[in-house]
Amino acid sequence: MPYFQINRKMLLMKIHYFLGIGGYAPFSPFLTTISKQRGYSAFIVGLIFMLQPIPGMLIRPIIGAVTDKYKCRRSVFILSSIITFVLVCLLSIIPGTTSKEEMNDLDVIKSPLFWLFFTTIALINTDGTVKSVLEDTICMDLLGKDKNNYGKQRLWGSIGWSLFAIISGVCVDWYSTGLEHKNYAPGYAIALICFLLDIYVVFKLKVKQENDTNIVASDVKKVFTEGKVLAFLLWVVFIGFFISFIWNFVFWYLEDLSNVFHPEMKPWMKTLQGTALLIQCFGGEVPSFFLSSYILKRVDHMTIFSIVFFTFTCIFSVYTIIENPLWALPVELLNGITFALSYSAAISYAALITPTGAEGTLQGVVGTAYTGIGAPIGSFVGGYMFKHIGSIDSFKLLSVVAFFTCVTQITVNYLINRLTINEDVKDRYSKVETKDDNLGEDLTLTS
Repeated sequence: MPYFQINRKMLLMKIHYFLGIGGYAPFSPFLTTISKQRGYSAFIVGLIFMLQPIPGMLIRPIIGAVTDKYKCRRSVFILSSIITFVLVCLLSIIPGTTSKEEMNDLDVIKSPLFWLFFTTIALINTDGTVKSVLEDTICMDLLGKDKNNYGKQRLWGSIGWSLFAIISGVCVDWYSTGLEHKNYAPGYAIALICFLLDIYVVFKLKVKQENDTNIVASDVKKVFTEGKVLAFLLWVVFIGFFISFIWNFVFWYLEDLSNVFHPEMKPWMKTLQGTALLIQCFGGEVPSFFLSSYILKRVDHMTIFSIVFFTFTCIFSVYTIIENPLWALPVELLNGITFALSYSAAISYAALITPTGAEGTLQGVVGTAYTGIGAPIGSFVGGYMFKHIGSIDSFKLLSVVAFFTCVTQITVNYLINRLTINEDVKDRYSKVETKDDNLGEDLTLTS
């Protein structure tokens, strides 16, 4: 038996994750610094990343329910992939204004160019949420009973993300040599090539969706009335809140460190940021995604969330004490826990509690909690904090909030488990009493 085997059934899904997620890496993680280069303040950037997920938050559960009901996952998936390509084309040709000084917030909001920039980003995010719901639902369907192996498929998205991030970062720095501001044209070109190839892959992908499944609304409603499920969704919101700071403001923070302590690093800052993503993905996310199936078989989902919140505490604490942006690179290893492990746990848990036929609906709700509620709130709060108390003090406050969230989550999880055990004992005791009563009645009739 060969040591290395390729699961042909999941091969196209892996390629899609590699290209479909990797295609965002050349521009998406740099949007905050692109906005900063345009003269937008931290408050405006926070406002952008708070508002742009709202359409996606609304459409995410709807698209899951609609594609469940009308059995149209494949056609919607193909359409969303094409729309992504078109929108990134539009983003790449929006005039790239630059400003040495930070613009007045009111002047920015009055600018039509700002609204064109914001609307395009919002549409890209909305379309991305549609793709995310469908790709994860399709992946879970293809996996069948092996749902814990989701991480081994999704890790290819992290591989694509990291590779294209470092390649585009180096290309942007090279292309911008001698220029006062960075020119992101090479990044957009790489992204468009990825999305064009992904459209071909999506067309070839086989989508499994049964036509004879009846979704019972009461079953779905019952799931959302269980205490464990409500607590699970709350913790997913908190994870989205904390991770938005890593997604949206760490690069801003690194540029602040460079401006204050190490200005000699400014010419190759995009390479450094691309390297950070490379380490974040290959050193953290890929191993965590790969090992997630092993971990999820041995550690319950809520315990994993406890570990995630403690890791956030450590990350934010370290950010407050470093001065050299290079020291942020080892910290990126921990992102494997904060994102890869938490996301695998959230997606697999949602798949386990989902009634048959409502897979897209539940995945949509979990995705909404993660990137539609938690992340936008974190983006707005982060923008406000960075503008008014500075990046270092913001991370100090975040480390305290993350620690108290960790303690609270552990306590609530313990209480829910105790209550669940007591209810199970009562149910078993009640069944035994009923059985004894029935046995007594049978004996009386027999005698």
